[in-house]
Amino acid sequence: MKFESITMENFMRYKGRNHIEFSCDDVKNVTVVLGDNTVGKTTIAQAFRWGLYGALMANGTKSAGDFQLLNTDILEMMDANSRAKVKVEIAAVDEEKRYIITRETTYTRAFPKLESREFQKKCAMRITELEDMESYVEVDSNEIETLINELFPKNLSHYFLFDGERWNDVSVGGVRENIKESVHILTGLSAYREAKNHLKDMGSNSVIKKFRSEIKGSGAVYDNLEAERKKLERDIEKLWDEIEILEVNIRNYEKKNEDIERFLAENHNTEELQRKKKHLELLCESQRKQSLYSYKTLVNAISDKAYMVFAQPMLRASMELLKSAKMERRDIPYMRQATIDYIIKNKRCICGHEIKKDSSEYFALMEQRNYLPPADVGSIIGDFERTANRWYRKGDELLEEIDDYAKEVDENVREYHDSCNRYEKLQKQLDEHIDFAEKRKTQRFYKSEIQRFSKEKGEKEGRIEACKKRIETTEKEMQSLEARNERNRIWRQRLEIAEELYRQLDKEFSEQENKIFLELNRQIQENFSKMFNAKDKKIELTPKYEIQMLYRTQQGYREEKNLSEGEKIARNFAFIVTIMDFSRRKKQEKTGHETADSDTLPIVLDGPFSKLGDENIELIAKVLPQVSEQVIIFMLKKDWEYTKLDPYVGSRYYIDKKPEESFATIKPAGEETV
Repeated sequence: MKFESITMENFMRYKGRNHIEFSCDDVKNVTVVLGDNTVGKTTIAQAFRWGLYGALMANGTKSAGDFQLLNTDILEMMDANSRAKVKVEIAAVDEEKRYIITRETTYTRAFPKLESREFQKKCAMRITELEDMESYVEVDSNEIETLINELFPKNLSHYFLFDGERWNDVSVGGVRENIKESVHILTGLSAYREAKNHLKDMGSNSVIKKFRSEIKGSGAVYDNLEAERKKLERDIEKLWDEIEILEVNIRNYEKKNEDIERFLAENHNTEELQRKKKHLELLCESQRKQSLYSYKTLVNAISDKAYMVFAQPMLRASMELLKSAKMERRDIPYMRQATIDYIIKNKRCICGHEIKKDSSEYFALMEQRNYLPPADVGSIIGDFERTANRWYRKGDELLEEIDDYAKEVDENVREYHDSCNRYEKLQKQLDEHIDFAEKRKTQRFYKSEIQRFSKEKGEKEGRIEACKKRIETTEKEMQSLEARNERNRIWRQRLEIAEELYRQLDKEFSEQENKIFLELNRQIQENFSKMFNAKDKKIELTPKYEIQMLYRTQQGYREEKNLSEGEKIARNFAFIVTIMDFSRRKKQEKTGHETADSDTLPIVLDGPFSKLGDENIELIAKVLPQVSEQVIIFMLKKDWEYTKLDPYVGSRYYIDKKPEESFATIKPAGEETV
């Protein structure tokens, strides 16, 4: 998908009609629009957002609702009866079709105030075939937003509409977006999730739930089981809702905790104390894990063999009793009465000799039979003695092991507590030195709340698993009580097919997600090293899909939380390039053609290099034309020379704004202008 053009009419800073045609060339796939600060570069990016989604992106000083769309010069010329419209038209093309999206709002003036009021809104969309430009199809107004979202997913807009001025928050896009969800969409995993959701995970409207409801049984027992299953399913849905609320609370406190961490890191002027603090944090965590491991080893040893120790007094008394009975062993070890019975029944000994009734051999076997259990307990006693002796030996060994394990636990716990005490003392030193005691108190509260909510979440997840197991048991009981008829047989068959399909999808989804996660992490590090000159740093995704920057230390890599503005943009930029490139390559693998057009989105960059060093500008810029089919850049002229992108430029514009005028105009530029 590529943007072909954008036309703005009276949109914010742009008075009258301003038109930009973007390069759709496969090689010269870059369009550049140059302008000084505050002349209207970001306004073009806002025009994309408003044209596609009917909304603007807030900034640090204004919310989305604070912007006035109608050009101020036009508004000044209006009276109370005037009408003026703001219009943005975006044309986009894929392999076969052209999509023209037109969004406009008509305004009146709240005369004599210099304020505009919405009078009428309208959004239209038409589709033409590239081979037949004359005929077109008007999209139904109720379907326009859905189609736009299919072509340019709104939840991915922070990725392909890249605002370098504001893309410096700790999270992607300046907001806490669900990066994992975005990765799933860009890599195609969302199709798995939607299929799973349709089959089972959407609750009462799922296919499996509906199929199951079609299977009928009879009797009070069946009805009670069905009622219990429905209650368990409602309990699961309620628990998931409660978990969702807990996750929101956890994220909220994590964000607050990060803010305090950043504040403390930025204001600590005692570097050595801070270094010791970080070292103690790592040491405490390591010792905590070691203490827990040694404790688990002790518990496992006791759980596995303690019964041998506890049984020793009983065994000792039993052995004394048996010795006092002086019972003589006359049986053949490991022989049983059933063995004798088998030999007599077959009338042949294991040596091959024939056994006849009332013969000496027969009477010898019968005599031996009387020495065997249950007629005689001699054999059982022998087994008991061997087992008792083994338990004695193992029990004595266990007592020595437990003593060693217990000493190890005590030593690990002592070291852990000692490190924690030193950490607390260091914390007090820092608090006294920089007077951050209240901040740390608040931070401890946040951490305790995160721990509390996480524990509660884990408990609810455990209850969900228990409910699921109970549902499985209940359904098995219900299945045994189902009415045996053709209708139930058909629905049971459909249900089993749906459940098997869900299991396969779930397995494939997990495998693919893990594979993609590992590949993305590898690629994001490669792209970061290509795009940024920072040999001692790297970035990676956490299992929660948070983007971390790491720095090298003697103990290995550690997370860098106190990032500069440029580093924040660098981190997020590398991530964008990675997922765009990943999506493009996966589409090429699917089609089997390296030059085939893909479903990847164009990248529209607003001030992407404003906070980066000159060297990094060139490193980033040379990667962009390779990972995206189309690159559109609004930037400062002073930064352009460092990009070295001239060989890739297919379309050039500049923003003309005279000092005496409040509006700007977009004009085509020759190579000499750029």
